[in-house]
Amino acid sequence: MGNTVVKLTPCLAGREADDNAPQSTLCQTPTIAGIPDSFDQEGIGQTISFKRDDSDDPNSVPFQTIHCVSLGANQIAPSSIMNDYSFSSSSSFGRSSSFSSFALHPSSSSFSSSDPSYSGILVRSASTTILREIQAARDRRNQDKLENPSLGRRLINSITSRLKKYTGGVVCGSHTGTVHQGTCDEGKSDPGAVHWAQGKAGEDRVQMVYSEEHQLLFVGIYDGFNGPDAPDFLLANLYEATLLELEGIQWEKQDHQQVLGAMSRALRRADEEYLNMADENPELAMIGSCVLVMLMKGEDLYLMNVGDSRAVLAQKAEPDLSGVLGKADEDLERFKVEMMRQLEAYERDKLSGLVAVQLTMDHSTAFYQEVRRIRSEHLDDPCPVTRGRVKGTLKVTRAFGAGFLKKPKWNNLLLEAYKVDYIGNSPYINCNPYLRHHKLGPRDRFLILSSDGLYDHFKNDEVVAQVEMFTSMHSEADPAHHLAELILRSAATKAKKDVNDLIGLPQGERRKYHDDVSIVIISLDGKIWKSSPRLDEISNQELLNC
Repeated sequence: MGNTVVKLTPCLAGREADDNAPQSTLCQTPTIAGIPDSFDQEGIGQTISFKRDDSDDPNSVPFQTIHCVSLGANQIAPSSIMNDYSFSSSSSFGRSSSFSSFALHPSSSSFSSSDPSYSGILVRSASTTILREIQAARDRRNQDKLENPSLGRRLINSITSRLKKYTGGVVCGSHTGTVHQGTCDEGKSDPGAVHWAQGKAGEDRVQMVYSEEHQLLFVGIYDGFNGPDAPDFLLANLYEATLLELEGIQWEKQDHQQVLGAMSRALRRADEEYLNMADENPELAMIGSCVLVMLMKGEDLYLMNVGDSRAVLAQKAEPDLSGVLGKADEDLERFKVEMMRQLEAYERDKLSGLVAVQLTMDHSTAFYQEVRRIRSEHLDDPCPVTRGRVKGTLKVTRAFGAGFLKKPKWNNLLLEAYKVDYIGNSPYINCNPYLRHHKLGPRDRFLILSSDGLYDHFKNDEVVAQVEMFTSMHSEADPAHHLAELILRSAATKAKKDVNDLIGLPQGERRKYHDDVSIVIISLDGKIWKSSPRLDEISNQELLNC
């Protein structure tokens, strides 16, 4: 996210900068697929994928596959306050064994790929030649893990403990967070498995959790700014906070406002808890994050966002029947035949004519309604928004954390050089999310969740068109990987640089040309939808009312 204000090390009153402090290094070790609980350093990014089991009930599982890519640009030091939650490197991830994962490397590196689905800018590697090095590094961490559990282990413990209470079951298994009703029977299948994955790209964090028991999918994208602490806190806490608020929800009643209210309360509670820590650690008040959360339960999508990350739905356009409807008065039987022909052609054409439907709202100074809201809440301040930024600092108008723009007490803790001219006591930004429910239907094809790094280069309809074209040519390949390559090509073109030269730049230097980006693409399975009625089952009057 392009909102960095200052280098945070020297910006707090009473704290001295340490110019000799060690910087985190970028390890180039590729992932070994099948080794769970791994947070090893990866190349310049990584892909994570999940494919639904073919044995799953198609009438209850609303998605077919999940593809995720994280591409880092910011080079940042490890979290200074959230060390218990933060990753150790600038591009890494963890997952349960049900997710597959690959490191992304420049094609000019020693890794190679023969997969024709990709342009060759980035190659995916899961080489076993460095297995010994990875295992040796992991062995050295084992003792530390016993005393200071990793973020991955904390997540597993969080998921299993919450789901155990949520279901009244008992925990079975170690990496999948399995929950059963009653006792564990290792000879039986595992209907209560929890599949999870999470990753990091610079200051971006992404999180995915799928509970088979409840057919509930959670996806969170946390696009941080000014440091990693806020997105790390969200990664460690927001999913559990959401589960807490969802306890007692009676899903069968279809009370969508109740679900959205629970999501909003979870975010508000997390924001309050994070900012409470800023009283003793004021540097946290300078750090914030955009938030995008999606819950999928059956046919119901629940979206929540603050900031400028987006959820975009690819939806098949309505069939154009204008030419047929004009003939309704001529010959009804002939009209029915022509209508059937048009609708059958429409059904056969699965992807053509997709439109992009944005399900979230951007909260930034690029939108006049947000600027107008801030100005109306600060009538005594002649310049609440200047140079396209709130108090000259942030482009986003709503965010998690960033307490220095929410209360004057946190602004006052900063050194004079980094304070804003805070007038009055009203917050300049808030954490009030945009909330939306969407009922999935037969025209919905896939959902794209992404931080703003994608939309720095492409419009919504361009992204949908690219995914549509790519998946039509390479049905089994990873469209998120494809979008990552397009971002790099676009960044190189804008900078008038060779794309391989740009990729070869170290993180931090590459931030001059593109942002961190996390993309999750969820393909929707048409089997969930009830079959459309046959045309000959539709009455003449219904046809005339189309």
